[in-house]
Amino acid sequence: MYRSLLILFLFIFCNINAQVNTQFLPNSSWTKVKSKMLNGSRDLSQGPYEYLVWKFNDKKICEYLDPWITEKKKCIDFDVDKSLINRSDKLTYQIEKLTFDSLVVIQKTQGETLPDKIKKIWFVKTSVLMKDFTNKATGDSIVITSPKVVPTLTKDIVSEMIETYLQKKYIHDFIVDGEIRIFPKKESIEVVTDPKEQNKKNQISIDLFRTTLEKNYKMWNLTGFENFEKIIIPYSFKSKIDNGVGKIVFYNRVSNKEKENEGPIINIKNRLVSIENYKKGLEAISNQKFDKAIEFFIKAHEYDNTNTDSLYNAQSILLAQNNVSDACIVLKRLKDLEQTEGTKLYKEKCSEK
Repeated sequence: MYRSLLILFLFIFCNINAQVNTQFLPNSSWTKVKSKMLNGSRDLSQGPYEYLVWKFNDKKICEYLDPWITEKKKCIDFDVDKSLINRSDKLTYQIEKLTFDSLVVIQKTQGETLPDKIKKIWFVKTSVLMKDFTNKATGDSIVITSPKVVPTLTKDIVSEMIETYLQKKYIHDFIVDGEIRIFPKKESIEVVTDPKEQNKKNQISIDLFRTTLEKNYKMWNLTGFENFEKIIIPYSFKSKIDNGVGKIVFYNRVSNKEKENEGPIINIKNRLVSIENYKKGLEAISNQKFDKAIEFFIKAHEYDNTNTDSLYNAQSILLAQNNVSDACIVLKRLKDLEQTEGTKLYKEKCSEK
């Protein structure tokens, strides 16, 4: 059966009958700690350390996606109906669990019924997460931040730097790693960059990044970190400006220990090309050109390895053709991506291959 042409089963949510006590939501802040798909598959839509904070205030929920640009929050009206957080006609979150310090929701998108397409998200109250993190560092004068517990910027320095780069007509392309070292008691900042040699134009731009941060101590929100002598924020800074078009990416770098648990590597070369090949695969099925369909589906996945539907379709055709060997190669990809149904099929069809 083909995943996009025939739904093998319809997954129906059973609404929680008992009304959730929502007294913990008003004027609260929650930080995402993990997410999975409802059937246990890895969530391939986000990186494992992606930042997400929800803040509830009166009848608004504000979403923060970047600790470096907190002023670019997205706030919308919402209401709570029994166990549902309604954000729009097409998007709601069913509250599975809500306590003083934990929130678990199931994302319900209109028209989405398959359990490997429905997301389950775990949040911890931001203040509790911060307290737990800093308590583990009790007795230490130096703390190294994590991607989920980190001082935030109250000023959009990224846009400011892009504007400066464009005004001065800087042309450069570089990636630099380093550390931002904040000294709360001295109210000072030191920005350390890796010693990799850069060309002159790149070095000028890197120096601007460094001095912009070092002269703006007051723009950091250090709540929870005030008692440390030194706060170390590992970072990566990518910048490319060419022909008047600029892009800057500035994010919290993870430690080597955290990298060990990152899971499969997400590789999106070109999402539009992936979708185009996927559609061609469906068209080939309609025309009974199954070998061609497999070719298109495999190509779709190569351009975007989060496009797991293309793999499910390819393995379905291969198994229907009794080509178990090639089907197992495809199923191995799903297993490596930690997709529950694909892993189950791999164990059933390929364990002795």
